[in-house]
Amino acid sequence: MQDNIKKLDMTYPEKLSEIRKQMQADNVQAYIIPSADPHISEYLPNHYKCIPFASGFTGSAGTLVITADFAGLWTDFRYFEQAAEQLENSGFELVKQKVQHAPEYIQWLIEKFDNGAVVASNEKLLSLLLGDLLTQQFSAKNIDLVSKDYLSSIWENRPELPKQNAFLIAEKHIGQSVSSKLAEVRSALAKHSAVYHLISSLDDMAWLFNIRGNDVSYNPVVLSFALINQDHAKIFINPDKLNADDKAQLLKEGVEVFDYEEIEEALERIPENSSILIDPKRNCFAYAKLIPKTVRL
Repeated sequence: MQDNIKKLDMTYPEKLSEIRKQMQADNVQAYIIPSADPHISEYLPNHYKCIPFASGFTGSAGTLVITADFAGLWTDFRYFEQAAEQLENSGFELVKQKVQHAPEYIQWLIEKFDNGAVVASNEKLLSLLLGDLLTQQFSAKNIDLVSKDYLSSIWENRPELPKQNAFLIAEKHIGQSVSSKLAEVRSALAKHSAVYHLISSLDDMAWLFNIRGNDVSYNPVVLSFALINQDHAKIFINPDKLNADDKAQLLKEGVEVFDYEEIEEALERIPENSSILIDPKRNCFAYAKLIPKTVRL
């Protein structure tokens, strides 16, 4: 029985081969796999540990780039020794970054490909800042950036999104209520002449809503989004994570609870000719693209 189980586990070179088959079928010349989730986190829930799944590298920072004839991990000096060891026999090579966190693979791709090439990535894992940078720099050679997920179809037994309970911290332990923090956010919105504010970063969610969770190892955060204007504060979270008392407390503070996946529809339904305040480093490219084009960012 154990031998049968082992045979079901794909090796890293086999995973790489399967990704390349999908790329070839879509006429995609390069595939980028960032270390991120839709919240642009550095430390990830198991469901989004795409780089460890694809290559075996477990560091908290890096980017995989796959082409038909090369597969590399771009990472910084903190991980050179670890990466060299973990990538052995994986089919991936270590590419040593000169500047920490710099997307140096972009220039490499531009130099490698002719005009009209197609580069893909799961845009839910790209920050708005990075997505815009890729689009802008690729445009000089008419390289198209498209959104593709080449991992889900080959990821057997992929960990589900975490389901552990979340909880609220009482105001007496924090020193400031959720409603008073929301008032400060709304004051900042008015100063920026913005109607809405989208929040995706999990540490900001934890602070603003006095909420804690166990969705990421060693980080007391919970997967969630928020969309705020002068009249409403909406939190998008797996509602099963919160007990009835916590939901009632949030409602008392002026916060409505919606299902985690409903953030996409909420963004699509932002009124035309409105405006929204977004941190380009902490919100994902895919969700920003859902916002109607007439809405000012």
